[in-house]
Amino acid sequence: MKKKLFIALAIILTGLASCKDKEVLNSQEKNQSSEPSFIVLDESEVTEQELYEMTIGDMKKSVDADIFDGVDRVYKEANKNQSDNQGATTKALVPLLYKVVRIEYRTLDQNMEPVNASALIVYPLLRKMNKVMLINHGTQIGFAMIPTQYTSVEAIMAATGALCILPDYIGLGSTSDHPDLYLNHEVHGRTSVDALIALLDYAKAKKLSLDNSYKSYIVGYSQGGSVSLASLRRVQQLDMETQRRINLDKVYCGDGPYDLRRTFETYMEEYEQGKKMGLGSVVPLVINSMFNSYPSEVTNMRYEDFFTPWALSTGVPQAVRNNSENVIDMMLKFNGKSLGDILNIEYITEHPDHLAKLLELMDRQNLCHGWQPQYKLKLLHGNPDGVVPFSNFEEAVQGLNNNYVETKVISNNSIFLTDPLLQHINGMVVMLEEILSGKF
Repeated sequence: MKKKLFIALAIILTGLASCKDKEVLNSQEKNQSSEPSFIVLDESEVTEQELYEMTIGDMKKSVDADIFDGVDRVYKEANKNQSDNQGATTKALVPLLYKVVRIEYRTLDQNMEPVNASALIVYPLLRKMNKVMLINHGTQIGFAMIPTQYTSVEAIMAATGALCILPDYIGLGSTSDHPDLYLNHEVHGRTSVDALIALLDYAKAKKLSLDNSYKSYIVGYSQGGSVSLASLRRVQQLDMETQRRINLDKVYCGDGPYDLRRTFETYMEEYEQGKKMGLGSVVPLVINSMFNSYPSEVTNMRYEDFFTPWALSTGVPQAVRNNSENVIDMMLKFNGKSLGDILNIEYITEHPDHLAKLLELMDRQNLCHGWQPQYKLKLLHGNPDGVVPFSNFEEAVQGLNNNYVETKVISNNSIFLTDPLLQHINGMVVMLEEILSGKF
């Protein structure tokens, strides 16, 4: 069976090498300087401990306690020397209270139709802020672990004194009636930047204590890393007046699947080598997002045919298709499985043109080529990373590298980091440490 997959992939590669206010804008894309409006759904004041518990508590229980003990360590380390004058402007000096606000804001969906998407705003009270952060979250599905449900660990970045917004992606939160697009970088990049503009509208309307010389930052890890890179590309497409208003200083992308096709090909190559998957649930997530992003181009294919009878018996592919299950549930059902347990190898060897089409669609979401960053960009990646292959970092560096680009490679060769998923999550701890301590 593995030999069949290798032959099918070789054929494909050879062939591809040659080839509450609900008013909305009529067309935000036509007038990029138009400012998305927002509506406050609810807001509350929370203490530092409450913010920390609501952002990290559930994830610590669900994934791996040791890794999130690391998050706890770097968070406390960044705040222990509050009297240190040398780092006083950059360290995460913990305020007494935070404001937590759920909003809806205006953007465009995958069909370029106006839609009200949801996002979480978090910022410190009783403290003047000098920076704004757009924080793009990692892989989630359903309602249990998205920012507006207060379970996104990156919200603790507000501890640095930043005005933060964490958007739910299209297909999640208030747009859960839309299909999940997962790694549709074009859509998520646009909607995330619209969230950033909505945040600036919010700050102005609420007369927040935001310094006139504020700078903006875009950060994200895993899926959020690729969405952050897509957000940078989107910012550079805006008119100069809007770019000046955003005043972007730097973008920080950690372990992102910037080249989706290369990611999927690496999964197939690793299957040939007998390796297990670090997060098998990404297989139906990726395939589903291509069906949802390009429905008119997959009419001759059936989504369910891409999965083995065992995978279908778990209900995971169907749950992904229906946007109805938590990613943690899916991760547990597919834990320790190989690509061959999930992907129907017999089907794709019999229909190599179907696999080829999927890979072609994935290639359209490639963030590594066709443009150059014009703002400071930091690319971080673990080597190895058992979920998002290191080849993504290599492709991004090769395609985007210029004077704006800074890189950081994390060695995951320790005997304590042999688990593929832990290799991936470890990079998030490093990224949070840099941001919370001011090294970013």
